Amino acid sequence: MSSLTDVSTPQRDGDQFRLDVPAGWRQGRGAYGGYTIAALIRAIEQTVGDHAREVRSVTAELPAPVEVGTAEVRVEILRTGNKLSAARAWLVQHGETRAHAVAILAATRPGAGPLGWRDLAPPHAPAWKQVPPFDMATNVPWPEFAHHFEYRLVEGLPIANGAPARTVGWVRPKLPCTVRDAGYIASLIDVWWPAAFTKFPPSRPCATIAFTLDLVQNLDGLDPDAPLLYRGTVPVCADGYFLETRELWGEDGRLVAINHQTFAVI
Repeated sequence: MSSLTDVSTPQRDGDQFRLDVPAGWRQGRGAYGGYTIAALIRAIEQTVGDHAREVRSVTAELPAPVEVGTAEVRVEILRTGNKLSAARAWLVQHGETRAHAVAILAATRPGAGPLGWRDLAPPHAPAWKQVPPFDMATNVPWPEFAHHFEYRLVEGLPIANGAPARTVGWVRPKLPCTVRDAGYIASLIDVWWPAAFTKFPPSRPCATIAFTLDLVQNLDGLDPDAPLLYRGTVPVCADGYFLETRELWGEDGRLVAINHQTFAVI
């Protein structure tokens, strides 16, 4: 079995990249969104080629499923300044764009004292070792990619008969990843089920159509075996679409990333 990082890292192929999309990582017809966006991020990072410039923000669109098989990933540098680079990447299969992302990579700036704060509080949750792994052997039709991850549910079970559209829990890949980079964070923040599932009737499919990720702090200094704490909330669902905010937190209380997604209800 290959790790999440291994399967979502594209390889250079001339002036572009090749991504071999394996079976087992799909949600419905195509690879789940976090997998695809992680691949686009890593292609951008390789093209920019400056380790001092970390991925700070990513916006992406997923207009079509990324199917099992070979895909091309192309990258264009939009601008490079003294501390900041902007680049876009797009994934092509069968002659059409299946996914597109723009990333901002920037060097660290002063952020201590009055230039640093965090008013957002982490979710209330027991320590991860006190929460047993969620039993996936249930009647819920889990997507195939979900079986690569360990979920430790605190609140927000799918099909919870009208419970608040909020879900919290600890999550990590079942197979440890030696690289926990921006692509890792992008892929992990997308593996939890939408909080809207606490209100939806059974087996109501949905799909991400727009994705924005802001990376706040990296994972340096965290136990690599520890999961991250996830919180997802859906404040509104209307006209067949809902908006979700997702967060990842370290076990030390640091905010790792914030993600906003627009979902279409199928």
